[in-house]
Amino acid sequence: MAHKVQCRTCKQYFDTDAIPREEWMMSSYNHYHHTKCYNDWKASQPKNDDEWIPRIYDFFTRDLKVSYNWHLCESQRKKFLKEGKTNKGIYFALKYFYEIQKNPWDKGHGGIGIVGFVYQDSVQYWTEQERKQKGFMQAIEEQLNERQNREVVKIKRPQSKKEKIKYRLEDVGGEDGR
Repeated sequence: MAHKVQCRTCKQYFDTDAIPREEWMMSSYNHYHHTKCYNDWKASQPKNDDEWIPRIYDFFTRDLKVSYNWHLCESQRKKFLKEGKTNKGIYFALKYFYEIQKNPWDKGHGGIGIVGFVYQDSVQYWTEQERKQKGFMQAIEEQLNERQNREVVKIKRPQSKKEKIKYRLEDVGGEDGR
């Protein structure tokens, strides 16, 4: 029985029943890859670029204070990575678009699709800022690291001292207990 699938990396079709198991893999459910294609793609990704993923979502919740569609954002983010963009670049493109240019969040439909349109402008902006003031980008990264490593203080609210009302079944019915 033939089981033809498409490699998510090189986009070529292959039959999982016809080639040895060592030559293909599934990165997640129904996401098939040639093992070599996947390993080459994974090796080409910056090693510390994954630390920018939580920073992207932290930017939405802490800085912009907006709700977002996580599944949509993740699929768009992964698509941008395949196009050669980085998580760090995506973060700074979003920061550029929403904080620097002061664009409204609601036009994005809860996603990050705008990155595809502003990525190059963002690169030019941040490059110019770094050129004007050496260490500018490093200072931003250090602030983000401090924020990420800051201890979270949980505040426990005292419980209400109100007594709970207790009902008895006999009190609910009428005089004859019904």
